[in-house]
Amino acid sequence: MFQTEPILYLQSLGNDWLTSLMILITSMGSSAFLVAIVIIVTFGINFRKGFLLFQLLIWTGLITEIIKTIIAFPRPDYVDNRVLNLEYGVKSTSPFNGSGPDGVFELPDKKVLETFRLQEALSPSPFGFPSGHVAITTALWGGSSTIFNSRKIKMMAPFMVLLVALSRMYLGRHFLGDILGGAIIGLFFLTAFALFLKSSLKDDFFKKENFELAFKSKNLILYFVLFVIPLVLIASSMISAEAAGFFLGTNAAYVLIIRRGLPDDAGSVEQRVLRIFIALLLFGISSFILDLGFDNIETVAYFSLKLIEFLKAFIPASTIWVSVVVCTKLNLYRTKRELLSSRKETLKQPGHGME
Repeated sequence: MFQTEPILYLQSLGNDWLTSLMILITSMGSSAFLVAIVIIVTFGINFRKGFLLFQLLIWTGLITEIIKTIIAFPRPDYVDNRVLNLEYGVKSTSPFNGSGPDGVFELPDKKVLETFRLQEALSPSPFGFPSGHVAITTALWGGSSTIFNSRKIKMMAPFMVLLVALSRMYLGRHFLGDILGGAIIGLFFLTAFALFLKSSLKDDFFKKENFELAFKSKNLILYFVLFVIPLVLIASSMISAEAAGFFLGTNAAYVLIIRRGLPDDAGSVEQRVLRIFIALLLFGISSFILDLGFDNIETVAYFSLKLIEFLKAFIPASTIWVSVVVCTKLNLYRTKRELLSSRKETLKQPGHGME
């Protein structure tokens, strides 16, 4: 499971064209791709389903990141410096040259693990097990088929997960064991998600009174889950500042939206496309400005660096609220109150409902 022979074999078959294709495939598990999907679903199809899908993806990602930190297993190019990191084109500086453990079910060599754990902080995204790309891809496609009750998406899901898994191995980013671990985590959260959708708890996420600043059990539980837990995790260094920023930023935006009143999803194709465009534009512009501004800061303290990483994720994520406000102002949305009022006026019209 943690041997490098399968990876070396896949890379021996590679060429520039195949590498480019695999990098494109593996991007389907990236944060940029997932953000785009969530925005498209939220603003173009169904706001509630988009929020639920986001919660599934972010919790899958957070737990995967926690497990990575706890287990602290290296990536293949550290275990064996013959493995190429084709995703980033970075040459391995590992002192180890071997195929990993002898047995299929054996863990990486203890000496490799000890050496890696002493210097893992020196490299970005150093941990391998489990594969976050595979876990989130499993959650994305499985969750989408569950939310939309789509047989076509359900049939596509295994194929898409397999493609991403293959790309991760070919690019030298994960062992087979990492892939299987990610798939198991994704399936676990899918099962929990399916049970959640069948429970009464689902409706609690969309009741305005549950998000009021009141000392009620449901209110306190929701605020604890949406805000306190990620703050505790980042304070304990269990998750990255970027992950916490996305989580808190999106949740803060959602609370502001639901306290104002959830928007109605009704609208023409043109209106839905415009809503998606506005949301993607605001998210992209804010990300670009923050990247440009913070990249000019040459040296910062460790705490400041973490704060910058947090803000670079929190601010773009919070633009979801701004996007809803802008779309409402442009009459691309109707609030629930306006929708009910419109229906009442229709019912009052003479002869309504009579044929």
